Amino acid sequence: MEFDLHIHTNRFSGCSNIDPGEVIARAQAAGLDGIALTEHGIRWPDGEIVKLLDQCGEKKLIVLPGEEAACYSSRGEFQGEFLVFGHPKSLGSALSVEALVERVHESGGVVVAAHPFKRARRGNAYYGCGDNAGKYDLDGMETLHPSYDEEGLEKAWALCQSAGLASIGGSDAHAPEQIGKVRTVFERPIQSLEDLCREIREGRSRAKIAQENSSK
Repeated sequence: MEFDLHIHTNRFSGCSNIDPGEVIARAQAAGLDGIALTEHGIRWPDGEIVKLLDQCGEKKLIVLPGEEAACYSSRGEFQGEFLVFGHPKSLGSALSVEALVERVHESGGVVVAAHPFKRARRGNAYYGCGDNAGKYDLDGMETLHPSYDEEGLEKAWALCQSAGLASIGGSDAHAPEQIGKVRTVFERPIQSLEDLCREIREGRSRAKIAQENSSK
């Protein structure tokens, strides 16, 4: 099964121009089996997802709630952004990575490093956790992301292997045409958050660039 696990909509992410209904249509057109809605610091309520699918008349596409949390140390230092799946509440963007991981793991969820090697606009810093992804108790990391350069791709894949993390791909879509461009392939069926979290914890996933039909 192929999922896009990193999508933002204009329902809860002001930086996105994708209407939730269009997400469903684009995901279908891209041939995806499922998607995760990962708004900034906000988890979609389960009831809202049910309403969205009813409004679209969609019966086959799996739509799961996640969220993307920005983390900061106790001294206010940016630690990166992280995708969260399986936690029942919105987490905001004020926790440290350590506190985030502890809270999510206690609820049975998983934490994935979002675009750890995405270059910041200025300097040599990353708009992600970079090499620190191997220091946190994470479950996976985005080994493919639309913003990676060649060095970022190599670093992400090498660190994923050395740290024993699940390989995840996500489009980080903020515009409709981006949906499904980067995706995650799962070896086993995913029908629920429990399935998703289990497969990520077990490392049974790989990242794929759809348009190039290549993967790692």
